[in-house]
Amino acid sequence: MHIWIGCRLPEEFERDIRALCLEKNRKLGLDEAAFSLPQHISLKISFETAHAEEILEDLPWLFAAVAPFRVEIQKIEQNGNILWMTVAEHETLRRLHEMLDEHLNTRFGIGQHLFDTCFQFHSTLFIDPDTTKIGEMRELLRSVKLPRALRVDTILLGTSASGKPGTYRVVRTIDLH
Repeated sequence: MHIWIGCRLPEEFERDIRALCLEKNRKLGLDEAAFSLPQHISLKISFETAHAEEILEDLPWLFAAVAPFRVEIQKIEQNGNILWMTVAEHETLRRLHEMLDEHLNTRFGIGQHLFDTCFQFHSTLFIDPDTTKIGEMRELLRSVKLPRALRVDTILLGTSASGKPGTYRVVRTIDLH
């Protein structure tokens, strides 16, 4: 089983950015698999484990002392075949990412993915094998005004049997207090 962990972005923002993306995508036909999950900031690269049930039961206590916080969306950029919104470096996000890496390694022997070692906070809009079309979408979204600050008050845990984009489902939500 594959596990995914992220911070949910506000539903109003999700609705607005996705409506715009879907409208623009009528021209390009990019894969919309990234829309199968709520709009979120990834906290850790998804990983495969035989301990999924145990991890899903174990993780909520890590977030027990975390209060809601605000993040800044910086820009829309392309990273290979992915189009994402970069999120400004944030102390709470960095602490959560490092805490997850350490806990998963210590308790379950799950090491860091190469991307975890230089993790860039982001919120994915599209993943598609056609990098030219991803670049075209980036240009179409270039002038989008992004909000300076968004409130994060929920952590999402998801799973997928295959680990392929579009197959993940949220299985647990954790409200921050």
